[in-house]
Amino acid sequence: MAEESMAKVDQPAPKNDDSEDVADHTATIKSQILEKIGKPPRLDRVEVCRHHNGNYRVNVWEELEPLGEFSLSKRIHIGASYYLKVSDSGEIIHSNPPLVKRKHSS
Repeated sequence: MAEESMAKVDQPAPKNDDSEDVADHTATIKSQILEKIGKPPRLDRVEVCRHHNGNYRVNVWEELEPLGEFSLSKRIHIGASYYLKVSDSGEIIHSNPPLVKRKHSS
């Protein structure tokens, strides 16, 4: 009888993170960033990391100029980094540093 009362019941795993309840605004944020600062000519990627309470860290990764005629691997670095406050709909409310058009060397 004790074995019957200890039978396992299928239950969903407990939630450790409430990230499923929060909308993912990654694509919206990426497009706003590039619209406001301009697209760097050697853009590698825009990395969006959600923190908490509508706060995000955004890093704009850019490819560096090759060092010589033959480059075996591309060199990339963070060309710009922003800490954002974003609304529930994904609109950027505040940015530190401010989002301004960047001068890109040709």
